[in-house]
Amino acid sequence: MEAPYLTVVAPDRQVYPGTIRYEYRIAAGFRRRHANPPLWHDRHEHEFTVTLELAAFRPPTGLYGLDMVALEEQLKRWTAAIPPVLNDCPLCPHGTTEELCHYFASLPLESHVQLLAVSVAESPERVTILRLAHPDR
Repeated sequence: MEAPYLTVVAPDRQVYPGTIRYEYRIAAGFRRRHANPPLWHDRHEHEFTVTLELAAFRPPTGLYGLDMVALEEQLKRWTAAIPPVLNDCPLCPHGTTEELCHYFASLPLESHVQLLAVSVAESPERVTILRLAHPDR
């Protein structure tokens, strides 16, 4: 089923007609404890920030390419589902930002939305980025 926002504007009512590719950035913060065994065994807390970089085409009948509000809410639900100790997440047993990048890259998006990159910061000064290669759509 196609999202309603993709079909709500008649093509002759578009100010900028045609199919246009847009890129989007959506982020969410979450506080968790983690350790990085076998190097670091002490569990300590960070205010993590995950950022998704996405692309989507706004079709000739679309209001926008993706619903940023809905996706932001979904991202908050995904971060809320991570256990209080990051290492207890089955896909992040070493508690690394690299594992978190892969975790968020594995979550499902609408079929017309492309995930370009995932970044996870455990502080503003330390950011891990996973860039994903996709063929042009």
